[in-house]
Amino acid sequence: MFTFNRNEQIILLLLCCVLIVGIIIRYLDSKDPDRIPDFEVRKNAVEVPSPDENIPSTTSIAHGQSQKEIPSPKESVSPVRELIDINRATAKEFERLPRIGPQIAGRIVAYREENGAFKRVDDITKVRGIGPKTLERLRPHLTMSTP
Repeated sequence: MFTFNRNEQIILLLLCCVLIVGIIIRYLDSKDPDRIPDFEVRKNAVEVPSPDENIPSTTSIAHGQSQKEIPSPKESVSPVRELIDINRATAKEFERLPRIGPQIAGRIVAYREENGAFKRVDDITKVRGIGPKTLERLRPHLTMSTP
């Protein structure tokens, strides 16, 4: 009546397995409702910082009765507080800029070593990975010494 190729047979077999697993889970849940916990949303489980506050170095997460401290992902990268000189900064200093990772920071330093000092702040767009939008984000954090 029906003929299925090899791929269709495999997909049909997988769908049958998923159906059987679903039936087993529903059966077990009906016999012992506490065995499989229901999905629930816990309000205020994680503190959400307001836009005015600085991000703390650790985030506290409540899980049941215990509290665990986990490091914040921003902990290793310190925010830019001073201007960065594009003609003298190291790759690590460039990494503190928004949207600049180790690869782009390395490209900036390599471009500067190959082509000499930047003559204008806008010349940083010659580095692959930095376009006009990124330049506008970086402009408040950049300065330039005379080449």
